[in-house]
Amino acid sequence: MTASRTLAGVVALTLLLAAAPPALGADQVIGSPDISLFTPDDEVTPGEEVSLPVYLSNSGELRRAGPEQYVDRVTTARGLTFSVSPGSAPVEINTGRYPAGSVPEGTAGPYPVSITVAENATPGTYRLPVRVQYTYTYFVEYGTSPPEFVDSVHDQRHYLTLRVRDVPRFELVDSASSVGVSGRGNVSVTVRNVGTDPARDATLQLGSPSGELRLGTRSTGARAFTGTWNSGENRTFAFTASATADAMVREYPLSGRVTYRDRDGIQRTSRELTTGVTPLPEQAFAASNVSGDLHVGEPGTIRGMVTNTGPRTVRDAVLVYRSSNPNVDPTDTEVSLGRLAPGERRTFAFDVAVSERATPTTQQLNLTVRYRDDRRTRQVSEPLEPSARIAPERDWLSVTRGETTFDIDTDNRMTVRIRNVEDVTLTDVVARLAISEPFASESRVAYVDRLAPNETATLAFGLTVSEDAVPTQSSVRMNVTADRPDGETIDAGAYEVPVTVAAESGPTDTVILVAWLGVVLALLGGGWWWLRR
Repeated sequence: MTASRTLAGVVALTLLLAAAPPALGADQVIGSPDISLFTPDDEVTPGEEVSLPVYLSNSGELRRAGPEQYVDRVTTARGLTFSVSPGSAPVEINTGRYPAGSVPEGTAGPYPVSITVAENATPGTYRLPVRVQYTYTYFVEYGTSPPEFVDSVHDQRHYLTLRVRDVPRFELVDSASSVGVSGRGNVSVTVRNVGTDPARDATLQLGSPSGELRLGTRSTGARAFTGTWNSGENRTFAFTASATADAMVREYPLSGRVTYRDRDGIQRTSRELTTGVTPLPEQAFAASNVSGDLHVGEPGTIRGMVTNTGPRTVRDAVLVYRSSNPNVDPTDTEVSLGRLAPGERRTFAFDVAVSERATPTTQQLNLTVRYRDDRRTRQVSEPLEPSARIAPERDWLSVTRGETTFDIDTDNRMTVRIRNVEDVTLTDVVARLAISEPFASESRVAYVDRLAPNETATLAFGLTVSEDAVPTQSSVRMNVTADRPDGETIDAGAYEVPVTVAAESGPTDTVILVAWLGVVLALLGGGWWWLRR
C-alpha cells in the first residue's frame, strides 16, 4: 500500500473507519487533534476598532498509542485555517481566512483578528462563529513497510465569546460661532452622551489646531467642567474665541475630548470629537464677465471684472492670481485695483502662457484680493473662483491637393492649396517637402509672405518620379511653419499630400519590340516571294 491516497480513497476509507473501526493491532496508532479557540481580551466598547488575540488549543485525542512520531502525526492538525464571522454580533470582521499552518498538541497564537464595533452596538455578550478546517492522520499502521497513513479532513464550527461593555460615549451634535474675522465672539458646542452609562466628574477639553482661530486667551484650547453626565443627556459649552486679521471665511476645525470617571471610579478619556466653525465675513468681492482667449500651446489673456460687494471701502487693493495648474503660467500674478468703494468695480487682465501639455478643459481660476481695511491693516479676501475655457490646439491650416498625378520617369510641377482656417493672420508661411524614393525634388520649399483668415494660397514644388516607380497611390510629407501676430513661430504640423503615380499612357517597350519584329518578318517574307518569282 502507498503512503498517501487520492481524495476519493481518503473519504471512502474515513467513512468505512467511522462505520466500523479497524481491528486493533499491536502495530497501530489511532487518534485525532482536539482543537478549541479562545481569546483572553474579549471586552470591547461601541465605536472602536480593535484586534482580538485568538489562540488555538490542541489537546489531542489518542485512542491507541504507539511510537512518538506516529502519535505526533495523528494528534497534529495540518494546514489549519480559520475564519471568524460576525454572526448576530454588532461588529464587522476586517480579517479574512487566517492560515495558522500545522498545530501540534499545545497552544498556538496569538492570531490577531481585526474587528470594528458598531457605534450603536447594544452592550451584552455575543458569540462569534469560527469555521475551522484542517487535515489530520486518523490511523497509522506501522507494521508494514512503508507505514500506512489514513488521512481525514476536519471542517467544524466553533465560537468565540465577545462582550460589549456599558460605557459613556460622546458625540458632537451642534456648533455655532459669533466670531468675525479680526474680531472676538463666542463659540458654542453641544455634546451628547450617547452611551449606556453616566459619566462622572466630566470635563470637555476643546482645542483649535488652526492659529487663525483662538479659544480663550490661548490658541491651544480651553476646558469646561460639567460634573455628572447622564446617558442620553445633551450639554452645551460656550467658549470665548477670536479670529485673527488674516483668517479666511471658511470652516475651521475644532477637536475635543471628554475625560470622566466610569462607574468603577476609573478615569477614562473619550475618542476625539471633531466639528467646525466659520468666522463671519468681514469683506467680500465678486468676479464677473471672466473670459479667456486661451489655446493649448499658446500665450493668451484672461480678462474680467472685480466688484467690491461690501460692506466697506477698501484701499490699495490688488487682485492676485495663483495658478493651480502647472500648465497655465501667468506672466504677471498681480493687478492693481486701487481704492474700491462698495459696489465699485475694476477690470483686470492677466497674460498667461498655456503649455503644450495642457488639457483642453474649463480651468478654475484661483483669485484673491489683497487690500487694506479701515484700520490700514493688510487683509486678504476669501478666494474668488471663476472659470476660463482652454480651447484645444489650433489646426491653423487645411491642406488640399492640386496637381498631384504624375507618370513614371517624369519631372513635374506639384501644386498644393493651403487655407488659413483660424481667425488671425499668419505671416512667413513656409512649406517643406520631406522626399523619399521613388520621388526626388530640386525645389522642396515654398513660401507665402501673408495669409489672412480664410485665405487660400497655392504652393508649387518640383517633383521627379523615378523610372523605377510603379503605378500606385502614394504620398509626400509636407511640414509647414508660420508666424502668429504675436511674433511666435508655430509648427502647423506635418501633412501627407496624396500623390498618384499613373501607368504609362504610350506604347510600352514590349509592344514596340513586337511591332518591329512584325515589320522585319514581313520584309523577309516579301523578299523570299520575290526571289522565288
